[in-house]
Amino acid sequence: MNAEAELFRAYREWRRLALAASKAIQTRNWNLFSDCHRAIQDYQSAAPGLTRAARAEWQRGGCDVREKESNLRVTVAELMDITRRNHTQLRQMLDQARQRREELSAASRNLHMIRRTYGQIAGTPAS
Repeated sequence: MNAEAELFRAYREWRRLALAASKAIQTRNWNLFSDCHRAIQDYQSAAPGLTRAARAEWQRGGCDVREKESNLRVTVAELMDITRRNHTQLRQMLDQARQRREELSAASRNLHMIRRTYGQIAGTPAS
């Protein structure tokens, strides 16, 4: 397989994983999300070397480098867009979880005060 084909195969797999991660976020399947995230990190590590190899191949082959770079930019931009959407989904879920935690914490404090108040009343001798 040539360097360009390997590069775009890696980006297609990265895209597939990013979309799977998006589904995992939506369904709250954190094990799948974690697996996707780890695999994506591997592709992120490999991308610079694959890109350098593809660019060298383009130069040696006398290709229209501008067209190849344009195709590469479109692919990377799409990955960035999916990644941003995933990040936004995660941020929203985190914000909702924090808000819910605060609500539960406030309810717990109120319940504690009620128990303390009624405990004192119940322990007071009748007149």
